[in-house]
Amino acid sequence: MKIYGSKNSRSIRPVWALEEAHATYDYQRIWMMKGEGQSPAFKAVNPAGKIPVLVDGDLVLTESMAQVFYVAEKFPDSNLLPSDPKARAETYRWVFYTVTEVEPPLWAIAQHRFALPEDKRVPQLEPTSVWQLSRGLRVFEKMLSTRQYIAGDSFTLADILATHCITWSLSAKIEAVGDACLAYVGRMKSREAYKAAVARETLEAEKQEAALAAAEPKTN
Repeated sequence: MKIYGSKNSRSIRPVWALEEAHATYDYQRIWMMKGEGQSPAFKAVNPAGKIPVLVDGDLVLTESMAQVFYVAEKFPDSNLLPSDPKARAETYRWVFYTVTEVEPPLWAIAQHRFALPEDKRVPQLEPTSVWQLSRGLRVFEKMLSTRQYIAGDSFTLADILATHCITWSLSAKIEAVGDACLAYVGRMKSREAYKAAVARETLEAEKQEAALAAAEPKTN
């Protein structure tokens, strides 16, 4: 199995899932800020030019949460997706909530700050997106004030998504992240699998950058 990804991106989601599953995988860093997503070599893997991509044999899978679900199904002993129907439904519930109520305004903020071409950005939209995001985070705050994990009594793949989106909110300087969310993120980031995922993505970025620096022509 192989992940094409980069640190500080959604690829942390499938990488974290793979670490929770104690799976062996290869990793290729795609340096999006240097335009590698648009290279012919990478677009042969994903014509959309986006990360992450998971490749497993003849399966080439885009979309980070599809990848997380695939890992959960491929490695059922990871318990990322509960076998109990009610617990599984709760996991689906919080995944769907996060991708509809929390992630879209986060992505809109990012798009209009830096991701879109400059002539397509509309900074005046940010207050609306922040308002929408704050509403979504308040629901997280209420749930996490009474439970350790977003979907119930145990860690599930919903926690991977929720943790990433709350962390993203913090990096975007969104003030609506409450104390319960902050405590939750601290618990999730203390997991060995999370720390291993961050370390792997950091290591792969450092290796690539060192190799590129070594290949640069020397100047006197």
